Amino acid sequence: MSVSLRDLETFGDVAAEDEPVLDYFVATEAVSVVEDGRAWLVVGRKGSGKTALVRYFTEGYSSASTSLALNLRKYPWALHSELRDAGASDAEAYVSSWRYVIATQYARVVLRQSQRPHFSRYISLKEFFDSNYGGIDPAPEDILRPSKLEMKGELRPTIFGNSLGSLHISRSNKSLGQQLEGLSSAIMSVAADIAKNESLGEVFIHFDELDQGLISLDESRSQMLTGLILATREVIREGRSQSYPIRIVVYLRSDIWRALRFSDKNKISQTNTYELVWDEKSMARLVDARIAAQLGEGVTMGDIEDGQLMRGTQTKLKHIMSRGFFRPRDTIAFLNFALDRARQRTDSPLQFSNRDISGSRTQYSSYLKKELDDEIGPHWPHWEEGLHACSAVTTITFDRSAFEDKYAEKRSENNTAGVGEALSLLYEFSVVGYRSTSGYGGSEWVFQYLDSEAAWDTSAQRLKVHLGLKEVAKLREERQS
Repeated sequence: MSVSLRDLETFGDVAAEDEPVLDYFVATEAVSVVEDGRAWLVVGRKGSGKTALVRYFTEGYSSASTSLALNLRKYPWALHSELRDAGASDAEAYVSSWRYVIATQYARVVLRQSQRPHFSRYISLKEFFDSNYGGIDPAPEDILRPSKLEMKGELRPTIFGNSLGSLHISRSNKSLGQQLEGLSSAIMSVAADIAKNESLGEVFIHFDELDQGLISLDESRSQMLTGLILATREVIREGRSQSYPIRIVVYLRSDIWRALRFSDKNKISQTNTYELVWDEKSMARLVDARIAAQLGEGVTMGDIEDGQLMRGTQTKLKHIMSRGFFRPRDTIAFLNFALDRARQRTDSPLQFSNRDISGSRTQYSSYLKKELDDEIGPHWPHWEEGLHACSAVTTITFDRSAFEDKYAEKRSENNTAGVGEALSLLYEFSVVGYRSTSGYGGSEWVFQYLDSEAAWDTSAQRLKVHLGLKEVAKLREERQS
């Protein structure tokens, strides 16, 4: 098969939200897991494909019309933090307010899809939205903005034997949690009845971009995210018991999920969570799918490279993947850099050579460092001092004692992270890994991105910087004795 890299415009966009062909990102079992209801919490590292998965369900899915993506990029977190339920525990302080957000967004989809505007329950629900939000399609960031909600008819819940005509959304309302619970239940019941009456099918609600604008996971934001997760679980349970045709999926960055602390977290992790991870096979399928979409069915990576192995016995694609975090965006970025470099040659047909790959490593390494700036910066603003200490050691593998000496030199006055915390954070974001020795005489390098369950070994003495940072940190291979 005669194909050329000149016919390939790009390997795609690094950001999933810019990706025009949604199926590219869905080369794992993630879709079926969400579809089947086996998981309602999807966690993954930045760039692992969470937003692309949301787009699959809301744009490319067969029932995309009943799928709603709640992009919380502009969400008023500060306003929401003021609506703490004074009568609830810290973990459940925001459950009632999130239940209300979920209920109104569910009703929003049902009202849009309904074909019976004269149905009494439709009229009742529409009147509620019109009087409080000026229409049936309020954005999630507008749900909690009114200081007062007016309620009528079927959407006039009874609290402690008293029928509510209005609800004040403010910190001073000591019964806010109970009142929001009653109103949310009424909205869900009316909306579900409309959906079942018109056979609208299940409504999917996807909570995405929860990490946007997140500088640090303080106690308030931690409680709000915990509240969303617990509220989602409650609504899903009620939906099953009362036959509400609703499905909710929360997408959360892995490091944020690991940082949350509440009593039922482990149970949710074991039974309701799907971790979006990639391996060599799924990543290769992703790359081949992108190539085939532009160059023709059946065309693969093997058709656009010269077949020469990189150092040792590594294929070009394996060489590329070893320098990323097994995320689509890393592989795509490297391939695009290599494609630009290959096009500088006049060969025909044009194929990837080893020089194209090795010559792109410096540009790619700079890209990876910038990615880590975005990831680690909010958690540890001085993380580059840790990387500079690795650079000062000069070799990609080194002893902990060597790092300790260099880190003491590079650490600034404002950097509060001691050497132990610094290494733990560098490991958490896969900047470094450690050598683990088994009881049978074998050993291996342990990196967080390869095994999310592997905790940092505080006693580890032999360390290694991630290969993708080798060029930007100006490191060299350690000479073998």
